[in-house]
Amino acid sequence: MRKSITEQNRLFFLAIAAFIAGVALIWLYFVSGSARLEAGGEILLTDQENRHNINAHMAYLPDEEGRLTLEDIQSPAYANRFKPALGQTAFGLSAKTYWIRAAFANYSTQENWMLRLSNPVVDSFDVYVEPAAAVEEGETATRSRIADHYWTYSIRLPADLPVTVYMRAATDGSMIVPLELIDERAFRVQLRDEYLYFGLYYGFVLLMFAYMLAMYIFIRTVSYLYYSLYLIWFALSQLIWNGLLQEILGEDHWLLELLLRAFDNYEGVFLFSFIVCLLFGLLFLDKMLQLAAYAPRMELIVRILGLLSPLILGGLLFHWPGFSTMAIYYETVVVFVLTWATCLSVYRGNRAARYIVLALISLLGLAIPAILYTFGLMEFNILTHYGYQIGSVAEFVILAFAVSYQLRQNQIDKEAAQEQMILHQERMVRTLEHWNEELEQTVSLRTEKLVRIQQERNELLQNISHDIRTPLTVVQGGIRAMLLGIQVEPGEKNKHLEKIYEKVLYMNRFIDELFQLSRFEHASATEALESVRVRGWLEKEFLALAHDIRLTGRSCECLLPADDQSVMEIDCHAVRRALSNLVDNACKYSSPDSKVTLNAVLGSEKVQISVRDEGEGIAPEYLERIFERSDRGGKTGGSSDGNGLGLAIVKEIVERHHGEVRVESERGKGSCFCFTLPVAAG
Repeated sequence: MRKSITEQNRLFFLAIAAFIAGVALIWLYFVSGSARLEAGGEILLTDQENRHNINAHMAYLPDEEGRLTLEDIQSPAYANRFKPALGQTAFGLSAKTYWIRAAFANYSTQENWMLRLSNPVVDSFDVYVEPAAAVEEGETATRSRIADHYWTYSIRLPADLPVTVYMRAATDGSMIVPLELIDERAFRVQLRDEYLYFGLYYGFVLLMFAYMLAMYIFIRTVSYLYYSLYLIWFALSQLIWNGLLQEILGEDHWLLELLLRAFDNYEGVFLFSFIVCLLFGLLFLDKMLQLAAYAPRMELIVRILGLLSPLILGGLLFHWPGFSTMAIYYETVVVFVLTWATCLSVYRGNRAARYIVLALISLLGLAIPAILYTFGLMEFNILTHYGYQIGSVAEFVILAFAVSYQLRQNQIDKEAAQEQMILHQERMVRTLEHWNEELEQTVSLRTEKLVRIQQERNELLQNISHDIRTPLTVVQGGIRAMLLGIQVEPGEKNKHLEKIYEKVLYMNRFIDELFQLSRFEHASATEALESVRVRGWLEKEFLALAHDIRLTGRSCECLLPADDQSVMEIDCHAVRRALSNLVDNACKYSSPDSKVTLNAVLGSEKVQISVRDEGEGIAPEYLERIFERSDRGGKTGGSSDGNGLGLAIVKEIVERHHGEVRVESERGKGSCFCFTLPVAAG
C-alpha cells in the first residue's frame, strides 16, 4: 500500500532543507558580487590590475537587420545611438546582431593584451581596432582569434595612445557577450586552471558513463542505458558550450567543418546535443519515477515532449526559421515538467523519486542562473557560466545513489520474490503430496471397489445361475415326465402343471426385476417425474398396499401426515415399485398373523416413508450389504426366499430421487425399512 509524503520519515525533509540552504549559500557567494557596474568611460590599464571587465565600460548598439558596417557605426548618425551596457552581458533573444564599443587607455608596461569573449557558441565575433596605429604592420583592422582558444584575440595597446575597439557579435540564439581584457601572462594561468578543472569534470563524467554502461550490460535494465546516454550527450553539449571541442580538434578539423555544414553554427550544434540529452533524460526519469504507476497523466505529457524532440532536432538540423529560439523554450518546458513529475511521484509514495528531487535541487538550483542569464535576466558570474557543470556533478553523484537504491530495491524485491517462489514451491510440493496421497487412496478405493464389484458380479452370476437353474430343473423334470407318459396319482397332474407354471412365473418375475434394475441405473434423474401432493398420493398408495397385505392374512396399520400443501416431484411408477418391494419382503419374512405398519412422517424438506414388519429380523452382519444385488440377508433355500434384487431396486429408485434408504432390524423383533424423498412447499 502506498504512503503519502506526510507518512515518510523526516530525514528526507531535512535533506531537502540542507540542499536548498547549500544552494542559497552558493548563490550568495557568487551572485552577490555580480551586480552591474556604472559606466566609467575609458578602461584604464595599469600594472596593478591584470584583468578588466569590459562590460562595465562598454556601449552597445543593436543591429536588428544585421546590415551595418564599421563605417556606418562610426558615422555621427549611429555613433550617438550607442547605449552604455552598465555591466550587462546578456541581451536575451531580441536582436541577432550587436555592435559593441570600448575605449582603452594603456598606462601599464604591457602592450599585448588578450580580449576574451566567454561564449564559444556565438555565431561570429569580429574585432576592429582604431586608430590604425594600434594595428601592427601587415595586419588588418579585423583581428583573428588566437589558435589555442576560441573567441580570444591578441590586441596591441600602445602606451599613452587611446584606442577604441569595435566588436560585432552575431548569433541565432540568445545574445550573450561577457567580455574581459586580460594580460597575456594571467590569461595563460587562467587557461591552465580551466583545463585542470575541465579535465577533472569530464573525467568524472566518463567514469560515471562507464559505470552506468557496465550496469546496463550486466543487469540489462534499460534505465541505466538511458542514463549513460544522457551523461555522454550532456558532456558533449558542455564541451561545445565551453569551446573545448573546438580547441581540442582545431578550427579546421573535418568533424567541426561537418558539424558547421550541418548546423550552420555552434549554437545549433550545442542546442542539438542538449535536446538529445534532454530526450534521454526524459526516458530515464520516466523509468526511474515509474510515472505509469505514480503519475499516469504526467507520463502522457512526458511522452508528448519526447515525441516533440525529433521535431525540434529536425528544425535545428534543417535550419528552419525560429527553431533555435523554440529549442530554448522547449528546454525550459522540459525542465519544468520533469520537476513537477518528480515532485508528484514523491508525493504519491515513490521512494526512489526522493533522490531525484535532491538531484534536481542541486542541478536546477545551480543551473537557474545560467537559464536566467540566457534570457538576459542575470549578469555574468561563475554560476551563469559554469552552473550546469557544477550542478551536474552533484546531480550525477545523487543519481548514482538513486540508481544504487533502485538496484538495492530490485535486489530486495528479487529476494522477496524468490522467497515467495520457494514458499509457493513448498506449498505446491505439499499440495502435490496431498494430491498424491488422495490419488493413492482413490486408486486403492477404486481398486477395492472394482474387486468388490467383480466379486459381486460373480456372486450375482452364481445366484442368477442358481435361481434360474432350480426352477428350470423343475420345469424340465415335469415336461420330461409328461413326454415319457409317467403315470401319476389322479389329481396330481394338475399339481405338476401348477408347479411348472409357478416356476415359469418366478423366472419371468426374476428377469423383469433384472431388467427394471438395469433401466433404473441408466435412466435420467428427471425422467417421467410428476408433481403430486404428498398426503394425497401416499394415502392412495397406502390404501392399495394395505388391501394387498390383508389378503395375505396379515393386519396393516397406516400412519399418514397431517393434511398440507407440500408437493414432491417423483416417478410415481418407480416409487410405487419400491413400496411394493418393501411390502412384499415384509409379508414374505413375517408370520401370517403378524402386523405390517406403513408410516409417513413429513418434514420441512423431505418426507420419510417406512415399512415395519414383525418377522424374524436380520442378523447384524448382513445389514451393511442388505441393499446389494443378490444379497438375501442370510436367507437361503427355495425360490420363496427371493432372488435378492428387490432391495437393490429400492435403493436405485430412492437414490435416483436424491433420497436415502436405510434399515433397522433386531433378531426376533422384525425389521423396519425407511427411505426419504425431497419435498417442496406447495
